[in-house]
Amino acid sequence: MRKFSFLIAGLLLLLTITACTSVKRFKSVEYKGEDNSLVDVELFNARISDEPVAVREKNLWTLSANAQTRLVQILDERYPDNEQFMSAMAGSFGTGETPSQDLTRKDLRMIFTISKNRDYSLLNDAGGRFSPADRIEYLKLSLIIPESYNRRFHEWNRYITEYGDIDIADVSFSRNLDLSVDGSPGGVDLGSEAALARSEKQVVSKRYLKLNGSISDYRVVIEEEGTREVDLTGNITADVSLLFDGFPEIVMVPVFTTVEDGSMELSSLNLVDVEVPAMSEAPDTLYADLSLNYIYRHVASGWNTFAEWDDKVEYYQGSISRRIPLFPKKDYLPRLYCIGTEQGGKDALKYRKTQEKEYLLQFRDRHDASRFLEWLQNPSRQQSDPVFIGSSKLLYKGDPITPLEVIQNQMKVLPVY
Repeated sequence: MRKFSFLIAGLLLLLTITACTSVKRFKSVEYKGEDNSLVDVELFNARISDEPVAVREKNLWTLSANAQTRLVQILDERYPDNEQFMSAMAGSFGTGETPSQDLTRKDLRMIFTISKNRDYSLLNDAGGRFSPADRIEYLKLSLIIPESYNRRFHEWNRYITEYGDIDIADVSFSRNLDLSVDGSPGGVDLGSEAALARSEKQVVSKRYLKLNGSISDYRVVIEEEGTREVDLTGNITADVSLLFDGFPEIVMVPVFTTVEDGSMELSSLNLVDVEVPAMSEAPDTLYADLSLNYIYRHVASGWNTFAEWDDKVEYYQGSISRRIPLFPKKDYLPRLYCIGTEQGGKDALKYRKTQEKEYLLQFRDRHDASRFLEWLQNPSRQQSDPVFIGSSKLLYKGDPITPLEVIQNQMKVLPVY
C-alpha cells in the first residue's frame, strides 16, 4: 500500500512538472476594459510623387543604328563646315503629334507612426498600466478622405495578405514509470516488476497576421497582429494612387529644327489635350480622418522575465480618431509653365489659333517653355513685327506682341499654378 502511495505521488509530481511549460501563452489573463491613452498614431509623412515627364523629342541617340548612319550622311552633305555639322548633330527634330496625357492620377506614399505611451513613473504601481513587457497585440488603422473633395483612392501596394511564422518551442516528452509489487498470498512469495516508457517530440509553431488591408474609393484600412516578442510599435508604409476629378486643358508642344546657321527654328507648335485635377473648389489643404483601434497587452506581473508564459496578462482595448492634414493643394497642382511677367500682377502670353479660339500659352515642362522664350528673344528676328506662328498670333494683354516687347517687359518662364 505504501508503494502504491508513492506511485500516486510520483504521477502527481510528473503532472505538476509537465504543467509548468513555456509553451503556455500566459499564466493568467483578464479583460480590463477600454483605455484610449495607451497608444498613439500620427501620419509621419505624406508625399505625392513628381509627375513623370515623357520624352517627346527625338535626336541622334534615340534613333536606331541604321537611322543614325543615314542621318549622319545627310548632315555631312548638308553642312560641310565642321562647326555647323557638330551643331546639327547635337540638335533635335520633330516628333509629330504628342498623345494626350492624363495628370489626374497621383501616387501618394504615406508613413504612419504607431507608438506606446510609456510612463515609467508607474513601474512600481501595482494598479498601473505600464510595464516593460507590454506590447501592442493588434491594431486596425483606417484613413478616410471626405467625398466632397472629389478625390478617390484608385490602387495601392497591398493586395496580398502577408503572414509571419514563428517557432514557439521544440517540445520533448520522455516519461519512465517503474512498477514493483510484492506479496505472500497463501504462503507463496510472489514478486513482479514492470517498466513503462513514453517519448514524444513535437514542434509548436504559430502563424500570425503580419499585414493585411483593404481599399475602397474613400477609405484605406490596414490591419496588423502581434505575437510573442512581436510588438506593433513602429512605422507602416502605404503606397496608394489617387484619382482626381479631371478638367480639360490645352498645352503647347514646340517642335524645333536646326537651320543652316546652326540655330534652332520653330517648325510647328502642337496643341495637346491634357486632363488636370479640377481645383476650383479644392481647399488649400486636404484633410483626412485617421482612426486607430487597438488591443493592448499589459503584463501586471511576471515582466521581470523575458518569457511570456509566466505573465499575468491584462488586456485593454482602445481607439483614437482625429482629422489630420494629408497634403497641401500646391503638392498636386499640375506642373505647367507659361511665359509672362509679374510686374504689377501676373500676365502671360496667349495663343490665338482662330478668332474664336484663344488659349493660354502654356507648356508641359519648363524645358519647352524656356526654349520657346529663347526663340522669341532671338536677336536675328525682326524685333518690331508681331509674332506669328503660321497664321496664328501671340497676344499680350489682348494685343499682338513683338519680340522687342517680350524683351522690354522682361518676360520669363512662370508656373501656371
